[in-house]
Amino acid sequence: MRFLLVTIMQVLALTLSVCGQTTAAPDFSGTWVLSAAKSTLPKDSTIKSQSISIENKKSEIAFHYKTDGKKSTETYTPDGKKRTSGQLTSSASWHDSVLVVESTLDIKLPNVTVVVTGLKPVIDTWTLSADGRTLTHDANEHKEIYVYEKQ
Repeated sequence: MRFLLVTIMQVLALTLSVCGQTTAAPDFSGTWVLSAAKSTLPKDSTIKSQSISIENKKSEIAFHYKTDGKKSTETYTPDGKKRTSGQLTSSASWHDSVLVVESTLDIKLPNVTVVVTGLKPVIDTWTLSADGRTLTHDANEHKEIYVYEKQ
């Protein structure tokens, strides 16, 4: 009887430990180049070339963009907390192996009160392929899909 009880407890402990494991966040680090042929870009897009150098740091992910020779950087802390940069308020978090960035634009004009209601946040998702060679950025409710290939 004692053997049966010990066996049941071991099976239960193993089951709970497996169920309690979370999927590790993928490492997006590296240099990525936009594949316009595989992407769904807006009709009015003027992008000729784009690359992203991504750094996965301890608590941040930094996206260093180079679009048609112009450089910019976006940094996210994927902890779900809202952060404001200029007029943009964003939060980033991992949903399994997908990085989800939710952003809202706060319009502020000097000496003017603007009240805008009913705007939905913009939700961007970043997904790494199983082989780690393709990074997909799904933006604007699936209207824009940027596909990047690892260099």
